[in-house]
Amino acid sequence: MDKLVRDQAEGLRRLLRRHAPRVVAIAGGTPRGGQTSVAVELAAALAQQGRDVLLLDETGHACGALGIASHHHLDDVLAGEMPLSIAQTRLRDGFAVLPAEARKMTGPVSGQWPTRLGATAPDIVLIDAAASPSAPLSSLACHAQDVMVVLTPNAESITGAYAWIKRAHLTHAIPRFRLLANRAGESEAAVMCRNLAGTASRYLAVTLELAGCVPADRQLQQARQLRRCVVDAFPAAPAAVQFRQLAATLMQWPAAMGAPLPLARNSAAGVALAAQPCAS
Repeated sequence: MDKLVRDQAEGLRRLLRRHAPRVVAIAGGTPRGGQTSVAVELAAALAQQGRDVLLLDETGHACGALGIASHHHLDDVLAGEMPLSIAQTRLRDGFAVLPAEARKMTGPVSGQWPTRLGATAPDIVLIDAAASPSAPLSSLACHAQDVMVVLTPNAESITGAYAWIKRAHLTHAIPRFRLLANRAGESEAAVMCRNLAGTASRYLAVTLELAGCVPADRQLQQARQLRRCVVDAFPAAPAAVQFRQLAATLMQWPAAMGAPLPLARNSAAGVALAAQPCAS
């Protein structure tokens, strides 16, 4: 019976993969804000909830943190030289990783690039996004349905996040961003988002929504030293709980205009509240 259910699920996935996967770019306004950690942990949490996840590593930090030395690159897949199933590295946590540094891309990248991932394309692509001197987002990341900005509760990070959002909006005409408050409690996150949202709405006509918050947690560092994800190594840790909630909430986000919804599957984490605009 289990095999029958798995076969039926795989058949449905193949049918729906005529559409492109959902793409979420994860960015940070300042260094050391935890952007890569958020990308890795979110990928693991989504995989735990039954999603097929590909993490594209534009920064090079995700592969380093996970101990991966890949000789393949996203360009190999988009150029048709190698199928995604061979190019990617699948981890024990259930998600796959593939380097995607912009400097190694040999050709132009259009907004249709997710449709070129082939028959084994995942449900969700997370991009650990890297900025360049010429643009805050790469030609891959600027076409994501959602852009999530990671920031921490200090003045430098908040100022940097606003500056990055302004630049990204003016460069790529992105009208909406989601905020992930890292190393912050719920009340801190709400205040940060409310203040940023008011400023962004007034001066940029941009909408900011609070995606969630992840508290400071020593077990995150312990998991990193073990080269494991906290959601796997310490599932009861406060940070692990929040990453699982973020993963469940992400699946409730409305799809961008014209973008297909990802395949819905049952989630062991239950029903989470959808991300809300920062309340005043």
